[in-house]
Amino acid sequence: MDTQEYKYKIKETFNNAAEGYDKPALRFFLAAAEHLANSMKFAGNEHVLDVATGTGLVALACAQRLGAGHVTAIDLSDGMLAKAKVKAQQQQLTNLDFLCLDMEASNFNADSFDAACCGFGIFFLPDMEAGFKAIAKHVKPGGAIGISSFTGAVMDPLAQKFIERILTYGVAMPSLSWKRLDSVEKIHILYQAAELERLHTYTYQVGYHLAGFEEWWDVLWYSGFRGLLSQLSSSDLARFRQSHQEEIELLVEEQGIWMNVEILISVGYKPV
Repeated sequence: MDTQEYKYKIKETFNNAAEGYDKPALRFFLAAAEHLANSMKFAGNEHVLDVATGTGLVALACAQRLGAGHVTAIDLSDGMLAKAKVKAQQQQLTNLDFLCLDMEASNFNADSFDAACCGFGIFFLPDMEAGFKAIAKHVKPGGAIGISSFTGAVMDPLAQKFIERILTYGVAMPSLSWKRLDSVEKIHILYQAAELERLHTYTYQVGYHLAGFEEWWDVLWYSGFRGLLSQLSSSDLARFRQSHQEEIELLVEEQGIWMNVEILISVGYKPV
């Protein structure tokens, strides 16, 4: 598919997932947002660009740390942005704006921002290197660019069992997006291509025990996996869910079902 069709598919997937993206089963997103915001080491007065903000977790975490600063948060999904705006109102945060915008088609001026960040979004870009350079272009010299990504084993063995099961239904399996940026080496290449320096990457385990299969289903239904499930007919979906539940429940431990979520937080700087 061409670039525009690909972006439309991404937007459609996340519009569909927006309703449950902040469910407790997906609370690793909140933990990751806090780690990313902390790693940016803000002075407190920066104007920050948050790309692929989703439901605003990174943007809100940054805004809380910017007493005299501001966050401009953008995303392709208007459904996700609607959720982000509600949360900002609930938290009484007014130092941020949410815009439905494609970063690569934005009209921001070069060096418009003091810093930029992107939580679990870079690996969805059709051309990661070009997209990351476009973000860096809008950051002032000396400014920080921070991203979060997953290690390759994220959610295994749960995710692997899901993939093996859904392949038996003839679902077209694209390459898994997060595996494009699942190591320090791959991240280093990305930052180096954008001519950034002083890169630091930190690894955090933000996994936890799910209460049961229903929580794992929330993870599948309200994340990028939704795009695979949407390829099933209603009858196949029901059959798939039953079979998958049986195999996942074999993994139940005393504390629940362990979901491994190891993340990479990377921050580099634009040369002065």
